[in-house]
Amino acid sequence: MEWYLLKLVKIKNSKIRNLMEKYNDFLEVLNEKEDVLLELGLDEGDIKKIKDPLEKEKIENFKKEIEKRGVGVISLKDEIYPENLKNIAKPPLFLFYKGRIELLKLEKKIGVVGARKVTKYGEMCVNKVIKELVEGECVIVSGLAQGVDSLAHAKTLEEKGNTIAILGCGIDKIYPKDNYKLRERIEKSGLVLSEFPLGTSPLSINFPIRNRVIAGLSKGVIVIESAKKGGSLITAEIALEENREVFAIPGDINSPMSVGCNELIKNSQAKLIVSGNDILEEMGWKKITKENEKSYLKDEKLKIYEIVRTKMNLDEIKREVKLETKELLRYLMELELEGYIESVSGGYYIRKL
Repeated sequence: MEWYLLKLVKIKNSKIRNLMEKYNDFLEVLNEKEDVLLELGLDEGDIKKIKDPLEKEKIENFKKEIEKRGVGVISLKDEIYPENLKNIAKPPLFLFYKGRIELLKLEKKIGVVGARKVTKYGEMCVNKVIKELVEGECVIVSGLAQGVDSLAHAKTLEEKGNTIAILGCGIDKIYPKDNYKLRERIEKSGLVLSEFPLGTSPLSINFPIRNRVIAGLSKGVIVIESAKKGGSLITAEIALEENREVFAIPGDINSPMSVGCNELIKNSQAKLIVSGNDILEEMGWKKITKENEKSYLKDEKLKIYEIVRTKMNLDEIKREVKLETKELLRYLMELELEGYIESVSGGYYIRKL
């Protein structure tokens, strides 16, 4: 929270970013020598504002204001800030939020974007894909716009899944107004995020900025219906630039709302999918049911399976279980033959189910 003082006293984002790269704690900035801060790009006016005791009152007033609104704020330096987003070209310095901030720590996030003027075909695709992704324990990330975004959020909530809505305006603004009730539901059981300061209107320039957060948070992005120059194609382009997977659902070659998706697939910019299960399989996230887990995985094999939550090599697994190398290799081979894990290049293992 203290880092936000830099925004309140109108320090430029580029300067804040430099300070965040240099210091772990905001107190270090306050206690730093002026000549060092000048070398980091601050001018004398910036330094005076930062160190002025009267200016520090602004952060206390700000805290009271956002608490009154039920809003939280995290910075790039906070532990809860997601690594995926931190690693994009220009991650947001601050994120305002309402709802379950712990959702940021869940790994299996998929962005869902598409046309605002969604067709019946698009609606059918959203319902099918989202249901399967929720069954695969994915978090659905979208932009709370009309059309595909709203359908994706609503279907996720209907299936009792987790969803994150990224706004193109201040978190104190309701946009679009028709989504007021949906927004309330997401705040209660999901998460609403915005990098824009309180009071920011939903200007058209904000939405491409918002789209990079959708792409940055997600492991992959699905495009469900898009015109030839649809806004969702911007998100797909950003996702590709940030080395995220891009998926698209093909559509009728005569439908203007399928041109964008069909072009992405034709140009090999997106992988063709026809279900949520296609994405789960591509990402190695195929869900294991509780029934299967109880029936087939027991004792040491169950322990090993639970340990391999991310890509791990033999030594990393061995540190977590007290087994001889020969015995561990036998269990890993059995788990691979049974389809629970997969060995990949470099001597690593990943989950398949």
